[in-house]
Amino acid sequence: METQAVTIQIFGRTLKFNCPVDEVEALSTAAKDLDKRLINLREKSPHVGGEQLIMTAALNISYELTKEKEKNEEFGNRLKMLQQLLDSALNTNN
Repeated sequence: METQAVTIQIFGRTLKFNCPVDEVEALSTAAKDLDKRLINLREKSPHVGGEQLIMTAALNISYELTKEKEKNEEFGNRLKMLQQLLDSALNTNN
């Protein structure tokens, strides 16, 4: 797998990563999203330290991911149920 050196800016820091070539755009997008979140948190809580802001952003992102996983599982379960209903309907007609 071919990798590419990528330099990103997050919360005033320059970070360098090696990233698979086909994931560079996704990494850049994620970095921009994280930077925006941290800037928004800083604006809302100017007296909170950087480390706490980073932990808060990480917790928010983890929470969002957990909720999306729950939705995904729910949709998967619904899809399985619909497949079973279709299979049952098709088998009944045969």
